[in-house]
Amino acid sequence: MTVSVTGGEPLLWPEFLLGLRPLLKRRRVHLETAGAHPLTLGRVLDACDHVSADLKLPLDMEPPEEVGFSSQEASPSTEVDWQIARRSFLESIRGRDACCKVVVVGGRSAGDFAGLFADVRECAPELTLFLQPATPIRGATAPTSAALAEIVSSAERAGLSVRVLGQLHRAWRLP
Repeated sequence: MTVSVTGGEPLLWPEFLLGLRPLLKRRRVHLETAGAHPLTLGRVLDACDHVSADLKLPLDMEPPEEVGFSSQEASPSTEVDWQIARRSFLESIRGRDACCKVVVVGGRSAGDFAGLFADVRECAPELTLFLQPATPIRGATAPTSAALAEIVSSAERAGLSVRVLGQLHRAWRLP
């Protein structure tokens, strides 16, 4: 059995993650995080059995929330800060039981993902990259089939192992 810890952003609560591990005994801990706090990840990484890096394009990012943040590590605020954090994060999970996920919204092209794909290739090329077409809800739009195919091809040309995984929560009538 696996316990998944997702967000908001679970790395805002490192003490919770560290305290959870001893309570779960043999159960696996799956951490899903945007990777904005690589120093905090370093503190909790050994308490996690699997890490899923929920990577974001700068176009799709909202400013990180600082509410409850107990670490000395500041949240990235610029595109360059996010790239530095992402690269450090990816280097930390290289060689571990981990994967990357990117939600693909409508209006994005393969070129928008070039830097993100390059970071994965350079920092953790063995990780599987899951592309998730966005569910059209609350103003978000889904990518066209052609755009998604172009983005998949771009990731494959970058040398990444790519899978497309639809967002199923809406189909299951979950929020």
